[in-house]
Amino acid sequence: MPSAVDQETVFSNYQAIASRTFSVSLIVEFIDDCTSSSCCYTPPVKSGRPVKSGRVLIFSFLGTTVTDPVHGPWVNGLALAICIYMAANISGGHLNPAVTMSTLLCGFYPLLHSMLYIALQIVGSIFGSLLAAALVPGAHVGMGNGGPGCFDPTTVHQEMTNAQLFGWEVVMTFTLISVVYACGVAKPGHGSFTPLVVGLSLVACAGTGGKYTGAALNPARVIGPLAVFGCGKELAWIYILAELLAALLACSIFAFVSGFGPLSPFTSMAAFQLRKTEALWMWITGNPPKRLREGGDENVTDLLSHLQNMGANARSAFLSAPSKLTSTFTGGKDTSDDVEAKE
Repeated sequence: MPSAVDQETVFSNYQAIASRTFSVSLIVEFIDDCTSSSCCYTPPVKSGRPVKSGRVLIFSFLGTTVTDPVHGPWVNGLALAICIYMAANISGGHLNPAVTMSTLLCGFYPLLHSMLYIALQIVGSIFGSLLAAALVPGAHVGMGNGGPGCFDPTTVHQEMTNAQLFGWEVVMTFTLISVVYACGVAKPGHGSFTPLVVGLSLVACAGTGGKYTGAALNPARVIGPLAVFGCGKELAWIYILAELLAALLACSIFAFVSGFGPLSPFTSMAAFQLRKTEALWMWITGNPPKRLREGGDENVTDLLSHLQNMGANARSAFLSAPSKLTSTFTGGKDTSDDVEAKE
């Protein structure tokens, strides 16, 4: 049984994909990415003109006029914390394709849920940039480099090489996702402090590397302005690859220290006595096999809770119950192994 994961944590929170709660989760991921897609620290342009901040909706009240490198990281870190607080109980508060991808690879989030989240995060970022184009003075669709929230040559330090840009984004995104694992996934969790700690990690990253790269740390924040303003075409691939590599590294280290999540086939085959096809299907959908479910919408968290309330003998018998797939191939009869398990 997985023991390193607190099932009450934030970022591994999900519901059945057909449920109303999950539909609301998609809306929340969309809205929060829409409002935060341009909420990034952009250092002053070399020409000395003021930075045009792209914060919209909620963040227009929090940081629209913040243009200096001192307050920028704090505003953005607190904005991220607020977004996660708003979304945590509904969607888990991912708001970042790199976070979603990492939790997917580590077995804490299902594949179908993750793909829908990432799609809505990117669409939300695009809509956020469209709002910025409408609300920020001087901004317009297709304006090119220098647009609100853009990660382009006007954002990057003039002496930075592509390799240095890549390295900074890997380190900063790795730091952010590692904090997600430490506070939002692993035991012992930090309860309601998790969003604040994740926000503070953004403050630390933006305060150190923001002056060099703009501190994207989120593929959606790169793609949104790119799609709307056409900015940063020559650098976007560096940001995105660095952030995805950081997602993989954070997952790898967490899995080495604490183990994979309950949805990972590496874990579920042993913990729940699943066949390979059952384990893969649970990783894809988030739903345990029907033979291990009492209702139609149970997820792996419900299954873990159910098993923890059982005695050792009852748990063994429950997990050894024949699947419908087995019954199909045996003409509806139990195999010898199944009969022994029942006995």
